[in-house]
Amino acid sequence: LVDVPGHGKVVVDIAYGGAFYAFVSAEKLGLDVCSSKTRDLVDAASAVTEAVKAQFKINHPDSEDLAFLYGTILTDGKDTYSEEPTTNICVFADEQVDRSPTGSGVTARIALQYHKGLLKLNQTRAFKSSATSSIFTGKAVRVSGTICFSSANVFLLRPKLSVR
Repeated sequence: LVDVPGHGKVVVDIAYGGAFYAFVSAEKLGLDVCSSKTRDLVDAASAVTEAVKAQFKINHPDSEDLAFLYGTILTDGKDTYSEEPTTNICVFADEQVDRSPTGSGVTARIALQYHKGLLKLNQTRAFKSSATSSIFTGKAVRVSGTICFSSANVFLLRPKLSVR
């Protein structure tokens, strides 16, 4: 249980899929991940993130550099397996909203559902972003989806120029 300001004590799961995320059904915060205003979802998710950071220490078995909560993923609460997608919104870093279902978040959510016995090994599950309706599919232990590059950089070093 996490004591979330403005929401009381809320059951929150924490799982890792390349980054640590807190998972909570938006309904437990009085919201609907599909119809509530994005600002309300961001505020609630941020409150969860801050509460978890203040109340729990996260440990990573291999690297202390990875032992931090990256964000909170609010879900539609539909964690039991279904062929229908389950919807979520990921609020990470400095209150940023991921447009996709979030690759590392989907990986963590699959691990969590598998751990709870809600998903079988190699059983494919679809995850939809409430922000854009894009869908990623995943299964223990694979995630797939479509990505778009958001930037690319090319650096040129001219031998005659000195670089300091």
